[in-house]
Amino acid sequence: MKQLIIFLFTLTTLCSYGQTLSNEKSSSNFKRVQIGINISLDNTFRKLKNNDGSSTVDDIIKIRNENETFKSGYTTGLNVCFNIKNNVGLETGIQYSNKGYQTKKEYINFALANTKDPNYLSFIYSYHYIDIPVKANFTIGKRKVRFLTSFGITTNIFIKETQKTVLFYSDHSDKKTTQTNFNYNKVNITPTISVGIDYKINSRMNLRVEPTFRYGILKITNDPLTGYLYSAGLNISYYFGF
Repeated sequence: MKQLIIFLFTLTTLCSYGQTLSNEKSSSNFKRVQIGINISLDNTFRKLKNNDGSSTVDDIIKIRNENETFKSGYTTGLNVCFNIKNNVGLETGIQYSNKGYQTKKEYINFALANTKDPNYLSFIYSYHYIDIPVKANFTIGKRKVRFLTSFGITTNIFIKETQKTVLFYSDHSDKKTTQTNFNYNKVNITPTISVGIDYKINSRMNLRVEPTFRYGILKITNDPLTGYLYSAGLNISYYFGF
């Protein structure tokens, strides 16, 4: 009987000790603060709007919509994530983004007059911003691979717009980039939403892959014809916890 009591006491102590270690391990795996870097490869475009209601602006919008299309852009930068608990976190940071649109390749008539002349012409318009995002992250699951969704607001601070002229020849293309001087609004606000996966590499490192959609809700100019920038892309992030 005495031996049985000693055995049960020892077993209970070991179980309690094991549970304590498990809790300590679980607690050590939770990182309150994470520092990250990201790059989002985006397809970007604009939505045009008639500010004064004139038929002339409507005609211009129709022509531009027929001749302009998406361009490749990106968003990249540093992030800080403050985890409230294992599946909820708040994130901010500082980003650099390239948004915009481009014209379709346009045939140049005078190309037939001289074989050394370009055959086609295209323009690429890029809007450069410093972005300050604030968003909430939510994860579902307890395994290495978890489902992730996030939403938030990004403040966009305008830096410049550039215009790239692309001349297409029969055997090569030439590109020239210049900065424009139009009076663009200095600040925009962009709601952002994403869904994807969070892969836990180890107790400190995470890798996230998120299809992401961004839409600027403020017009880029105050002119009779204005636009709203938006993008959709794949955001890839790496985080290190402390």
